Amino acid sequence: MPRRPAGRLAAAVAATAVLATTVSLPAAGGPDELTRTDTDAPFTLVVIPDTQLAVQNRPEMFTAQTEWIVEHRRELNIPFVAHVGDLVEWPSRVSDWERAQSAMFELNRRVPYSFSVGNHDFDAWACDPPATCNPNEHIAVDRSTEMLNAYFPEQLFRRLPGFGGSYPAGSMDNSWFQFSAGGVGWLVLNLKYNPTDDELAWANEVVAAHPDRQVIVNAHEYLRRDDRSAIGERIWTEFARRHANVQFVLSGHYTYAGRQVAQGDHGNTVYAFLADYQTYSIPNVTENSYLRTMRFDPVAGTIDVRTYSPYCEQTSLCPAYKTDARNQFTVTGVEFDRS
Repeated sequence: MPRRPAGRLAAAVAATAVLATTVSLPAAGGPDELTRTDTDAPFTLVVIPDTQLAVQNRPEMFTAQTEWIVEHRRELNIPFVAHVGDLVEWPSRVSDWERAQSAMFELNRRVPYSFSVGNHDFDAWACDPPATCNPNEHIAVDRSTEMLNAYFPEQLFRRLPGFGGSYPAGSMDNSWFQFSAGGVGWLVLNLKYNPTDDELAWANEVVAAHPDRQVIVNAHEYLRRDDRSAIGERIWTEFARRHANVQFVLSGHYTYAGRQVAQGDHGNTVYAFLADYQTYSIPNVTENSYLRTMRFDPVAGTIDVRTYSPYCEQTSLCPAYKTDARNQFTVTGVEFDRS
């Protein structure tokens, strides 16, 4: 077994204790103003790519994203936000989790949201000593996520709008949410990085139990450029392709803007989108500030995709939009189940 960094588990326990006294959990139930949309009105799904380097180096970029979402939630009719994982860069560093939590909690009771668990969000990614260890080898045998679940506890999401369930029970390692928009009932299923057989079995059960919902799969790794990675191929073969109601797969992990269209076993079209703009390069550090907006028009059968940085808009340090063909495009001929 990999050697755990000294003090990491103790830090997770301490973080849980702190949360118990500092995080105000919203009351269960209550109205969700954002899902009360006009039946046929277009809506905007916001996708937040990997935030690990923004959290480490420029947390204001992450905060600018969620503050912008809250500010424009009614104007753009934003019913849901999906974070593709790698919330943090170094999972044993408490400041990373505090910054990620602060940014994401801007959305609490304002815009429903979920996240997938990225490889950097595993406790064992911070293996010791960092100069000689191989984090990938460590997370292959140690899939614990104490820190993530301390700062993003299941007991919080259970009280927020749209939460459907999680696996294992009581954790946010894998989860599913639902919302309604554009006359369509949606289910967002979030998979932990490199899902295990039992996690994929759980995903199959959830989707099979909700045939009336169009499914958006949120998996940290799926595409590598415009093709599925080895992990993505397994998710496709053992889960996504098997269900007629799976329509979209979102992912990050690889620094690229890619997309793919595939046919499921039932003849359904599955659209996959990769967006990740992270960079360590100091001259291009603002790349870490971009998010994706996906404007759905179920009546017209279109999705307008834009790549936008609230931070760049505010500071004028970089272009507010990426306008190349990989980052700004329209998908046509999309069939939505509005029955």
